[in-house]
Amino acid sequence: MQLPGGIRIDGELRETFHFKPVTGLLELALSESALRACTHPARVTSVLCEALNDLGGMPPSASLVRELSVGDRQFLMRCLAVHIDDQPVWLTAKCGRCAESFDLSFQHSELPVKPAGRDYPETMVETTQGSILVRVPTGSDQEAVAVIQEEGRAIRALLERLISRQGNGDPLDVEALTEGDIEAIEKAAEEMAPEIAQSLLVQCPNCSAENEVPLTPYACMEKPVGNLYSEVHTLAANYHWSEHEILTLPRSRRHTYLSLIDSSRGMNSSGNFEGGG
Repeated sequence: MQLPGGIRIDGELRETFHFKPVTGLLELALSESALRACTHPARVTSVLCEALNDLGGMPPSASLVRELSVGDRQFLMRCLAVHIDDQPVWLTAKCGRCAESFDLSFQHSELPVKPAGRDYPETMVETTQGSILVRVPTGSDQEAVAVIQEEGRAIRALLERLISRQGNGDPLDVEALTEGDIEAIEKAAEEMAPEIAQSLLVQCPNCSAENEVPLTPYACMEKPVGNLYSEVHTLAANYHWSEHEILTLPRSRRHTYLSLIDSSRGMNSSGNFEGGG
């Protein structure tokens, strides 16, 4: 599998990645990630470290995952949702014209992706401050800025991280950048960065008005654990395996054993007992 952008490792832009099999450990990590991370970007880093088997041919350390571009991180989170369960997702939206609610569905695997631009991950931009090297934002940038509460300070901090001056090494005065400079920097970063679809254009079935419905790349982090704890309890009670042994089973194998337990109890697939009387 390939990233739409890629990550520099030893001076080489690498794009490959693979996920681990879906196990109870991964499902639990997704559910409990909010408890282990203080900010949303840090939570994404934690989840990807748990879910990835390799990144650019390397083990997925936190430092490596943080250096992924924001677009690549969002792409990976959407791919993880597909890896876990690519069933249709149903949403309820409210029409902006007639205010009627309506349902819509989509699949994460069918959403479009914009690959990185030609100059990814950095390019030169001409500004009133001279030639400036601009790079795409990364997970490391997100984590650093996420702890800054005041929006203006956060924007300045992000700019300071994304831009640098080449040549004589004079310090770059971010405050001296004009609105036109900032627009040019933002445009260059957007053109380089990979992007995934974060909205759907949907026609209201009641009045035919077009509505833009927002989508989140992080849906897999919002899924409940479901019956995982009861499944662990059932397997432990019947096979006397440890929690860790059960959680490391691939999900499909875990469910196979649960089906065998139900069959031995005379239950059908719906969870009801079979037989007469």
